[in-house]
Amino acid sequence: MLTKQIFRIHRITGLIAGVFLLLLSFTGSILVFSDEIDHALNKKAYQVQPGGTPLPLNTLYEKGLAANPGRPYLTFIRLPQAPDESLIMRAEYSAEDKVYVYLDPYTGKVLHRRGNKGYFTGFLLYLHFTLLSGRNGSVIILCVSFIMLVSLATGLYVYRKHLGKVLSFRDKIEWKHRRRRWRNLHRVVGVWALVFNLLMVITGILIQWKVVGARVGKKAPSVAVQQPIDYDRLLTAARAEIPGITIMGIRPPRAEGAPVLFLGNAGEAPLFGEYASTVTLQPEDGSMVKKLDFKSSNISQKLNASVLQLHFGNFGGIPLKILWTLLGLAPGLLALSGILIWWRRKFLARR
Repeated sequence: MLTKQIFRIHRITGLIAGVFLLLLSFTGSILVFSDEIDHALNKKAYQVQPGGTPLPLNTLYEKGLAANPGRPYLTFIRLPQAPDESLIMRAEYSAEDKVYVYLDPYTGKVLHRRGNKGYFTGFLLYLHFTLLSGRNGSVIILCVSFIMLVSLATGLYVYRKHLGKVLSFRDKIEWKHRRRRWRNLHRVVGVWALVFNLLMVITGILIQWKVVGARVGKKAPSVAVQQPIDYDRLLTAARAEIPGITIMGIRPPRAEGAPVLFLGNAGEAPLFGEYASTVTLQPEDGSMVKKLDFKSSNISQKLNASVLQLHFGNFGGIPLKILWTLLGLAPGLLALSGILIWWRRKFLARR
């Protein structure tokens, strides 16, 4: 009786989440290679011809402001890490409306300018996390993630007796048996992909919680501060605070007198991303407000930094990304097979 009730919950939650899982599974598998796809489609935005000494960061900051009317809040998303790399900046008009600007660091010329939803992988990312509906869509995805978590937990209980058989290859898919093939496929894929699906759902919930908390569509527009800031001087000071750090990005103050945040990597593992170590400095005199050398961070900070990399497989090179792409299709396959099982029981079995 208990197993029947739990199976019913599994079936209902699976059907509710199924349609969304087809979409999330497909878009998520593509987004694993979002950087590679975007670089291939927009080579001219990322590559420059080396030409002497790069312009001061202050000059490049003003060039970025000039390319975006209204003086929006502007950040250095990625500083050039090689002589032929462009400088990437982001203008934030609101939590939902952002514009990326690619500059030649030697001339200050704008190589490319685009909105956060105006390119292929950006559109997919917005679809994946918001269903193209802003905050309302992000809330729906968050609810679906929790429903999927219930579906996984109940599925684990329902198929608990099959775990050993599937993992030892004794429970096979009966392709020739029309009534059993989808049921067996659903069970086998579900067992093998269980750990990965749990990882995707849990990390997805953590990411989606931040997306919902960002008040997408509700946040007031941001503007750039007027105070002059010597970013090159502060950059040198930030590098001195953490030996061996490579500064990847800079977040200017959002208000007059507020500190400047420098984000970078001090030799951390790829699992924690490129922006794990941080240094916060006062813009007036370069005095340190606080710093985080990630090598001495606590377990909570490490888990928080690894969430995005775990979700999209950005920590093990191309082989891991291929594996993540293939495994990322498993939730969609589970949703499809689950819907077909339900359809067969609900309608075809009566006939």
